[in-house]
Amino acid sequence: MPLIELGSFSPPPSGCAVCLGTFDGVHLGHQALLRETARAAREKGLLPCAYTFDMPPAGVLGGRRTEVLTEIGEKADLMAAHGVTTCVYSLFDERVAACGAEEFFEQTLLRKLNARFVVIGFHYRFGRFARGDALLMRALCEKAGIGLTVVPPVCLADGQVISSTAIRACLLRGDRRGAETMLNRPLTAREEGLLGGM
Repeated sequence: MPLIELGSFSPPPSGCAVCLGTFDGVHLGHQALLRETARAAREKGLLPCAYTFDMPPAGVLGGRRTEVLTEIGEKADLMAAHGVTTCVYSLFDERVAACGAEEFFEQTLLRKLNARFVVIGFHYRFGRFARGDALLMRALCEKAGIGLTVVPPVCLADGQVISSTAIRACLLRGDRRGAETMLNRPLTAREEGLLGGM
């Protein structure tokens, strides 16, 4: 699947259905976002794409070591199986971190990605200090006249919310089966290397 840096991306005039997230692991929760993006794109005649970063922002901003489950090229390969045809990314740096929520919406989503429909998870945050949330995204989308789906949490049978953090915890304690259940796939070589050794 095409993996394109944001500055080199030329969105189609008809616009994009854009899925937003870090997508570390491309787990079952992420897969729900990607499928919804593909569905909306088919329905509205848009390009289904994902927008992400090269590194998880939490690890960069928190100043703590965060093991990355999937590097950017792996993410794109895994996403391709769930209906999204293009992955656009930015390098997460101080400039990106300083971008306000409204500025991110106007400059990145509307201008650079030509978003006509947006898909986010229930806990998605955006903009400086992670000020933007699903409520602000809904307000901005309504004002711009574009569609939005907020995907609810995807949980295991026992109620555990599936997340990259939960998968890292499984790997830390050597729980291959738990990690693979949340990922809905076998571990990659990189993830194998994290088993019990993070």
